[in-house]
Amino acid sequence: MMNINEKDNHLAIGHHENSSGRMMKRIITGVLVLLMLGIVGYLIAQHFLTETRQEELFRQHFNELAISTTPISKEQRDEYQVAPDRPRYIYIPTISVNQARVLALGLKAAGVDGRQQLDVPKNIDDVGWYDCGINPVAKKRCDQPTLPGAGDTETAAMLTGHTCFSRSMSCVFDKLSRLKRGDTITIELGSGEKINYVVHQVEILKLTDVDMAKAMRPIEPNKEGLTLITCAGTYRGAVDADGVPTADKRVLVYAVRVGE
Repeated sequence: MMNINEKDNHLAIGHHENSSGRMMKRIITGVLVLLMLGIVGYLIAQHFLTETRQEELFRQHFNELAISTTPISKEQRDEYQVAPDRPRYIYIPTISVNQARVLALGLKAAGVDGRQQLDVPKNIDDVGWYDCGINPVAKKRCDQPTLPGAGDTETAAMLTGHTCFSRSMSCVFDKLSRLKRGDTITIELGSGEKINYVVHQVEILKLTDVDMAKAMRPIEPNKEGLTLITCAGTYRGAVDADGVPTADKRVLVYAVRVGE
């Protein structure tokens, strides 16, 4: 039979063991919490380092292409003029594109590997419209470019704009990938006439998987088509036809004319 002193000693030992166990659990919990905080901190730091590096490459790309990051003023937009049948402005309400200027662009001269690519607007607020009549390679020129609103059902009008990989500034097509089927795109011509298109499909593809022949065709048979294209992904290893670093993906938006 256990006497009173033995019983008290036993209880004291049990209490001490329970206290030690609780202390050990607290230590282990604290170590795990610190470890998790360290991992989270490391991942956050890596995220910002990656974003910073990407922004550096993005700015390098813009500098090499002499692209201005100075916003286009409302006065500059209002004063912009084109021929009556040419696209003057683009409006995409769901992604806050409002009265962006549309400038005619051709293809760049062939790069070292013979590839050609669509030229780009020289300001982050502007949108470029592919006019094959100003193509620098004579054999690629056309008699009549594809004009929005002209009723061409064989070749889609092609528009391109910049995406800013930056926390400090925004580009005209930053939110292009957010467009959904049914969203409206409006092109205003130099005459003031407005041509409406509705989005049918949005693709995000690796740069190497972009099919420009498909992009230049209307998405719906016997319908006038409009295709918008911009950069996406990251600036990691991809280069354009001139060997300049560029984003590794592209967003393509296919739309068809409505209300004819």
